Amino acid sequence: MANRLTLGAIKRALMQSNLGETPQASSVSLELPLCDSSSQTAADSAGTVNSQPHAKPNKPSLLASSDLRDLFSWNVWRRAARRRLKYVRPKELWQLIKQERWTILIALLFAVALLVLEFTAWRDLSSDAWFTLWATYACLVPMVRGAVDPDICLFAGATLLLLRGVITPHDVFAGLANDSIVSIALMMAIAAGLEASGALEFVPELVMGRSRREWVGQLRLHIAVASVSAVMNNTPLVAVMIPVVEAWCRQNNHHVSRFMIPLSYSAILGGLCTIIGTSTNLIARGMAQDALPSLKIPFIEIGMIGLPLTVAGGLYVVLLSPLLLPKRDTLMAAVVADPREYVVSVRVDARYAHIGRTIEAAGLRHLRGLFLADLQRQDGTMLPSPPPTTVILQGDKLTFAGDITGMQHILSLPGLNPISSADLAADLEESAAASGGSAERVMVEAVVAMGSPIVNMTIRDCHFRSRYGAVVLAVHRNGERIMGGLGDIVVKGGDTMLLEAGPDFLTKFKHSSEWALAVDAFRVSTPKRDPLGLLTALGVFITMIVLNSMDLLPLATTALVCLFVYLLTGVLTVAQVRAAIPGTVLLTVAGAFGVAKALTVTGLADRLASSLLSCFSWMGRAGAVTSVYVTTSLLTALLSNGAAVTLMFPIALRTAQQAGIGFKGPLYALMVGASSDFSTPIGYQTNLMVSGPGGYRFLDYTRFGLPLQLVAGLITVPICVCVFS
Repeated sequence: MANRLTLGAIKRALMQSNLGETPQASSVSLELPLCDSSSQTAADSAGTVNSQPHAKPNKPSLLASSDLRDLFSWNVWRRAARRRLKYVRPKELWQLIKQERWTILIALLFAVALLVLEFTAWRDLSSDAWFTLWATYACLVPMVRGAVDPDICLFAGATLLLLRGVITPHDVFAGLANDSIVSIALMMAIAAGLEASGALEFVPELVMGRSRREWVGQLRLHIAVASVSAVMNNTPLVAVMIPVVEAWCRQNNHHVSRFMIPLSYSAILGGLCTIIGTSTNLIARGMAQDALPSLKIPFIEIGMIGLPLTVAGGLYVVLLSPLLLPKRDTLMAAVVADPREYVVSVRVDARYAHIGRTIEAAGLRHLRGLFLADLQRQDGTMLPSPPPTTVILQGDKLTFAGDITGMQHILSLPGLNPISSADLAADLEESAAASGGSAERVMVEAVVAMGSPIVNMTIRDCHFRSRYGAVVLAVHRNGERIMGGLGDIVVKGGDTMLLEAGPDFLTKFKHSSEWALAVDAFRVSTPKRDPLGLLTALGVFITMIVLNSMDLLPLATTALVCLFVYLLTGVLTVAQVRAAIPGTVLLTVAGAFGVAKALTVTGLADRLASSLLSCFSWMGRAGAVTSVYVTTSLLTALLSNGAAVTLMFPIALRTAQQAGIGFKGPLYALMVGASSDFSTPIGYQTNLMVSGPGGYRFLDYTRFGLPLQLVAGLITVPICVCVFS
């Protein structure tokens, strides 16, 4: 009987073929089953399955993973190390060491002093105390020159102390839940609401007036800015006032450098008149209420110090600014006076050989020290930062920026006709007069923040054009223009850049932590005021101030209600609120809370307080207050004001307890010392904001601000001793 072709037979044949056995052709018939095939198939299948052992599928092994092998591969690590080391340039590293040689020397001297103390006078301190002191030192050194962001440094120090067991996780994150941190964030958002509603635009209209006398303008500026700064955050106020002051100086033929530092000092002094005037006041009050719940700090009590300081500061500015402040042309004044020192524009005519070809094909893409910043069609169409595939047409205007001294080979090409400086300046002012909504490009004056991610990178390596959608036209540092190729300039914190950007640059980066200041370089935009939103913003804000001044409700409560009213009425959007809250500032203060707690629990704050009292013992009763004020002022000049007030608070508290005086005197000296940094551009945000627009150098702040710092100390210490201690 012929064998019938069944499923079982096919499986057996395939299995035999896999084993190398070739089945006989006669053993397999091509006859198909007509009936009972299912039962036979099932039986044959069952027999086949039972005859073969069940093979489990192979599971992938973790040790056999290619990713894990690459992790432990020496070749992979060597390639990664080479890829990172190629960005390390020995010449640039040596140049950085030379620039920071004094900072490195002072840091080494402090380390030697700590080692001497560890083995001599302070050898009785515990190991935890010394670990805390060295961890604090390691955190503060990178912060001095902005090498590492302060929030990263302080949280890294808190993490080390947490691993050591000096503090607990609750101590590390206690700052994030502190009322003062929440209040600072809410007040920043409220200030952004006042700015968005147009309420701050009334200040410039009422401030400067029409007087062309320099001292009159300085006095009116001081009174108005100090008054507004007393009840709101001073950073947005200064940002609004900078372009106004620049325009007023151009109209009245005054030097901007005579007004920018006074603008910053007025905002600082006005903030000392109330408890909500500066963020440092809020931080110190929050920490004081946590440490001493019975201590009452009224809304306006600090004004007993702040008001005399504000009056003395105004007189100081009016009387001594003609002698101590320079008359220096700023970046924008130099651009308007001679634009061809910064940009060169040429017009394409019929003789140009590359009409109809792309920018890259015409050889205008990779120019040594130069780049094509702008292309304008004959019909007025603007192409900022044109891509290399853009086609060049007759009548186009090409604008080049960078090392203008290397323009000879461009100007020698037939068909590229240079545009005169007068026409170029007129074109710049014409573009500045365009309305904000229709302008296709905007000239931006921006100051690089100390903690910006592009610091210590060249403009080329940070991919500036693709990162910000803007073109760098010039860079100023310490009041002087940096010459040479722009792409090779290493960016530093405090650098002032003239940018050509799209109209959305200011919207994206005006409140960004990457820029200390970003304003329209030419135009003071006319505010679009909504009467209902303006009245709502002012009415709710004034109500909040009144309730806080009467101590009827906590500041966090009234500020939160005010913010939600702004959101419900459309004065602010959620995106604007998020952009206005400075995450870096809040995290810096929150990280300092953990380090400050370690200073307290290890007894290090007591030892530092007794050392300060010993140094100032010759001053008698005023020694405690003076030591707190001087030490806080020095820390603020080196670090940020938020970190200084947080780290100094436990030391100030122990100083008052050991001296046997009330804590309000040292507390108010701590607030004033942390807020009144006049001698450096890096100790206070507004000082850094005005450095670029005013064209200042570092020593300008020291020469004009150090005497005012001494005046502030001579006023603060006696009032704190006689009234509050």
